Amino acid sequence: MQKYIFYAGESNNTKSIDRSLGNNYSFKIWRPKLYKIAPKGLLKFSFFVYWLFHCFRIFNTNFYSIFLIYHKNEIAHYSVVLPKFFKTPFMETNDLQIGPIGTKKDHRKKGLASYSIQKIIKLYENKNKKFWYITRKENIISGKVIKKFGFSAYGEGIKKGKFGIFNIEKKY
Repeated sequence: MQKYIFYAGESNNTKSIDRSLGNNYSFKIWRPKLYKIAPKGLLKFSFFVYWLFHCFRIFNTNFYSIFLIYHKNEIAHYSVVLPKFFKTPFMETNDLQIGPIGTKKDHRKKGLASYSIQKIIKLYENKNKKFWYITRKENIISGKVIKKFGFSAYGEGIKKGKFGIFNIEKKY
């Protein structure tokens, strides 16, 4: 059974990191529309599901978005911002989850995840949001990235049931 670590941070109490994008990279925030299911080049089943949750208001708020970093017109990195929904019962109504996050292999170790997380935090810094970040327990690098922003480990747990509902079994 896969174990997860849950990190938490407050929008008005996170650390600011001054990251910049290297040459040939550009940044964009994508938001869903009725006719836009996912960003071009990022067609995965999970994004279709997120789009449905957004359109049918299964998400508690309308903050669903994807932060994208492009390299020469191709997606090099994405960071998803998800509102509370049934898979994250530990979250409060206005909390946001950062993730899933993905960086293409050729673009790893270039600070793209840090840049994207910095942009997410900056966007919501005056909105009194609590952020959640969930990573597999063995993904030590992912934990190190989020800790740079002042997030702290909140607890650990597993995914349960048919729909993969996250359950915090042990709080720190």
